[in-house]
Formats: sequence, C-alpha cells, structure tokens
Amino acid sequence: MMNLGRKTVAVIVCAVVLIVGTMAYVFLRKDTPVLRLATTTSTYDSGLLDYILPEFENLFECEVDVIAVGSGQAMEMGKRGDVDILLVHSPSAELAFMDGGYGESRTSVMYNNYVLVGPASDPAGIDASANATDAFQRIHNNGTAGLVQFVSRGDNSGTHNKELSIWKSLDLNVSYFDDNWYLSAGQGMGAVLDMCEELDAYTLSDDATYYQRASENLVPNLAITYNLEKTDATLRNQYSVIPVNSTMWPHVDHTLASAFKDWIVSEGGQDLIASYERFGQQLFYPNAPGYVPSTASLGALPDSLVDSARSVPKGLAAIALTTSPGIRCARW
Repeated sequence: MMNLGRKTVAVIVCAVVLIVGTMAYVFLRKDTPVLRLATTTSTYDSGLLDYILPEFENLFECEVDVIAVGSGQAMEMGKRGDVDILLVHSPSAELAFMDGGYGESRTSVMYNNYVLVGPASDPAGIDASANATDAFQRIHNNGTAGLVQFVSRGDNSGTHNKELSIWKSLDLNVSYFDDNWYLSAGQGMGAVLDMCEELDAYTLSDDATYYQRASENLVPNLAITYNLEKTDATLRNQYSVIPVNSTMWPHVDHTLASAFKDWIVSEGGQDLIASYERFGQQLFYPNAPGYVPSTASLGALPDSLVDSARSVPKGLAAIALTTSPGIRCARW
C-alpha cells in the first residue's frame, strides 16, 4: 500500500509539474507575434525557409507559421484572410489576386528554374529539343503514340499553371488529352516525382524539388531531360511576396506582414537567399527591384522598422501555440 501511495503521489506531482509548465509556457509566449505565411511546397521542400526564416524570427522576435501548399491554394487562403502574407509563384493568378483587391502589394523576390524531368533513358528524345515548347511537343507526339506518359500536378499550383501555359502556346488543350498517357495527379511536386519514378513518366518540376528528391535517392531512375540552360527563359519560375489586405481582413497582421515583405526584398534578405546552396549549386536567385548582390551583413534593416513590428500586440495569430518555438509548417 505504501508503494502504491508513493507511486500515486509521484504521478500527481508529475501531472502538476506538466500542467504548471504548460501554463507557464503559454503565458510567456502568448504575446509572441506569429506571422502566418502561405507559400509553395518548393520553398519549404528545398530547405530555403529553414535557412532564411530564423534570421527574420530573431530580428523581429516573432514566429513564422508556414503553410506549404500550391500557389492557387495559398491565394485562396489569402482571399479568406486565413493568412497574413503570401510567397507564391503563379504570375497570372497573382495579378488576378491583386485585381480583386486581396493583396496590398506585389513585389518580385527571387526565381528558380523549371525543368523537364523524365526517365534517364529519355524515350521521347527531350534532350535534343531546341527549346521548351519543342520539348513539350515531343512529349505530346510520343504520348499520343503510346510511347511515354506525362504526370501533371493538376492542382492549380504555379507549376501546374506554367505547364498549362506551355501546352496553350502549342495550341493544345489538355482537356482533350487521352488519360492513358496524360495523368492529372492533383498532388504536390514531391508526390508527382515519386509517381514519375514508378511509371517512368515525364513531368514539369521546379529544379529545387527534383534535386532534393534526387539527393535522397528517392528518384534514382529519373533525370533532368531539359532545363533552362539549353536555350530560353520560358521555364523561369518567378516568386513574389504579397501581404494580404488588412483593410479587407482587420485581423491580418499588417505590421508584421509589411516587415516581412520589406525584409525579404531588402539587401540583407536578398543576400541571404543568394547564399543558400544545396546539392552543389545555388537554388534561388534574388531579383527584388533594385537589388544588387552585396557582401553587407545579412538581415540588416532600419531599427525603426524592427521596433515598429515588435510594438504591435498580437491577437488572433498568437492563439496558435505549439510546444516548441521557431518555424512551424503545416503541409495542406
């Protein structure tokens, strides 16, 4: 009985410590500003956000909640006021988003490259293509002949929209494509690459996600069959930052979103993006207006901007607490 009593007391003590600790954590962190960032899977899967966001969080004494989805889904979240800011790569959809009054501004941040990925044996002869549209035409010709397959994101992402725009430039409508060779996955880039590995199929991918999957030996039978270095800029993948309209949605953290926008297009933010390398190469190329590569200290911003962001009390976004600080990502 004595042992049972001691065990019971020990359990009670542990429970009290856990409850008190949790309450203390919540109390201490309840005023920590939280920026809700909706962005694309490529910025997260590539490791870029893990690399750059701690600098912003330390500078502004805040946390960043990352929601990694396709650009289309990210903009739908922005339209509903579910997030504070977007980092997306679907130019035509971004313009429509701005025309609808959902964004406060739209600023170029960086770009990377789209690549055509397919079986290393390259049965469609993509490597011999003169340009990107020629490469897509070869896939179409071989697909309709039953020789190859193509997996589309099919998720209204920036990558999906880029793919559709290239088919359109060839006067081809995917709604008429035979689903024996043209497969619409409705999935993120990583899942689509995995499907291509299984099916020996082609797809359009951002280079960063392909390199990430290849580095983990998840797609050993796939290779880049056509990339931007061949000829033209058709496959450039431009990213923009868009603070969500805080007049339309008053609970949106206008100050912190503005601070993030100003930081990521500043010299410090751009230098940080430029310094990110994986798989033996630079993955993203900063191109904010007026940016010139510099060796200046990373993350530098005027003290007035930092003080302004720190001084704003946080309401709705601060409710979403976790048991650990720093970047948190929800894969939707």
